[in-house]
Amino acid sequence: MTLIGKVLAGRYEILEKVGSGGMAVVYKAKCKLLNRFVAVKVLRPDLQNDEEFVRRFNVEAQAAASLTHPNIVSIFDVGNEDGLHYIVMEYIKGTTLKEYIDAKHILPWREAVGYAVQIAKGLEQAHKNSIIHRDIKPHNIIMKDDGVLKVTDFGIARANVQSTMTCEDTAIGSVHYISPEQARGGYTDERSDIYSLGIVLYEMLTGTVPFDSERPVTVAIMHLQDEPVPPREHNLSIPLPLEKIVLKAMCKEVSGRYKSASEMILDLEDVLNDPNRGIIEETAEEDELIIPDGGQTIKMPAIKIDKKVEKEEEEVMPKKAPVKKNSSQIDKKKERKVIVVAIACAIALIALISAAFLSITGIGGMISGGETVEIPKLEGMMYEEAIDKYVDIDEEVEYRFNIVRGKTTESDSEAGTILSQDPEYGTKVKKKDVIIITVELSGGSSEFVLKNYTRYKDSREVEMEVDKLGLTAEFEEEFSDTIPTGSVIRQEPEAGTTVKKGDKIVFYVSKGPEEETKNDEDEGNANNTDEENKPVEQKPEVKKKSTMITIYGPKDKESALVQVSVNGSNVYSKNLAKGKSDVVKLEGTTNTVTVEIFYDGVSQQKSTVHLH
Repeated sequence: MTLIGKVLAGRYEILEKVGSGGMAVVYKAKCKLLNRFVAVKVLRPDLQNDEEFVRRFNVEAQAAASLTHPNIVSIFDVGNEDGLHYIVMEYIKGTTLKEYIDAKHILPWREAVGYAVQIAKGLEQAHKNSIIHRDIKPHNIIMKDDGVLKVTDFGIARANVQSTMTCEDTAIGSVHYISPEQARGGYTDERSDIYSLGIVLYEMLTGTVPFDSERPVTVAIMHLQDEPVPPREHNLSIPLPLEKIVLKAMCKEVSGRYKSASEMILDLEDVLNDPNRGIIEETAEEDELIIPDGGQTIKMPAIKIDKKVEKEEEEVMPKKAPVKKNSSQIDKKKERKVIVVAIACAIALIALISAAFLSITGIGGMISGGETVEIPKLEGMMYEEAIDKYVDIDEEVEYRFNIVRGKTTESDSEAGTILSQDPEYGTKVKKKDVIIITVELSGGSSEFVLKNYTRYKDSREVEMEVDKLGLTAEFEEEFSDTIPTGSVIRQEPEAGTTVKKGDKIVFYVSKGPEEETKNDEDEGNANNTDEENKPVEQKPEVKKKSTMITIYGPKDKESALVQVSVNGSNVYSKNLAKGKSDVVKLEGTTNTVTVEIFYDGVSQQKSTVHLH
């Protein structure tokens, strides 16, 4: 069925199809009454009789129609004609933010922050009207030719007063951008949109999403329990305060995120004004699914918790005396509990989708026969090793294990080592599809021996490395006749000292040799006299100055195009392999020059270098 040429409500002539998503098809149309182009969003034909999708479609019209803001697509009209449910909205000539990211790969951080501020301002307006979007992703952000962004697709928005969800509801949204509470079908509020915005900003800055897998359920579980790779490990040009903004927005615990879009806007604007300003304080197995092309919204059943899984959870979780809890404690408790049950719930979803798997306990019952299985020994293994050996197996088996992260404890064992397990090694349990083993992991020791950082060329490389260790880096510059500019001369405490997380390490960085002292006064006077006696046309010879710097290949990939510019002019361009280095001679007639180093076109370091 084609709608091209059809006139809706006697005034909207459908001209061409311009896009489609999981719920609707969007057309460009001409409003004959006002003689202007509009966009007409029509509910997909196969969903016209689905009461739930019709309801959601109408929710979009009602939600978005109440919002007026430069960063929100305006709604003009809504209607139902010949069984077609449609919304008439502002027509925007441009592209989606997702298409823009795919084309540019990594956006300059200032550009990314500017876009994030625009999105946040649109959300700020929606939240002030008690509207939660619940599906923020680059695909739902339209970019005009002039760089103005507009939030669209309020199809799964809800009023804040209706945002409590049960496990019987369904979590809707592109799984790469949903918040942990959406992944488990829990309570959603403004901070769910902030989490999704954090992921969008992460993608703009790094060119990738923080959690990815071919299986949507796996991605959902990653939102629940995996920590993202810090953005600066993908792109060193990101200021450290901006990285902290991203990670705060993406905090798994709702209470640890920004309380409002307005609060996040303030920090984003601050980092634009002063990227060095410290503005963020520390805060508190499955069946294969197909991801539709284009990243459209998909309907994904919420992770359900059945009675028997809850009972199993009670057996592995220690019982505590009842205490009165506030809402923040309840949120944290839910986050901890979901780690224990999330994978079992995902298996329940798989069992419903794929007939290839047997039913799990509580759905299909126990496997008959009463056979038992002996729990394997996991203690002493690395968590990833245990997952590879007992969980990530492709062949069909009568039963399989799911290894669930429990608490993390500081210990002398390497971080990620399994310290204990429940059930214990050798325990015999009834054979069933999925046998859950909860493990306690080592978080490593907070004390360790400090390595030697002298002669490191890039102070930001030092900063990033010690930041991973939980240390605070402080840098002071001083002159040196022997150590190259930018290299670490010494450190306090010294290498070999035992330190712990949170300690401050001071690095003294070379700023090159101090400019030679001028001639003594008498000699200077004589020189001045000589100058006065020179013919007027004679000009003093301009002395060229220089220094040598060492540049290095990338640490995070096999090779990169390394470029060096001096005062804005390119003086070096060469592909360097990982682990390789090269020496570049810098020349000029001034005492200092501005040097900027790029990896594959992305600025990695910009500093002032002294010549002599």
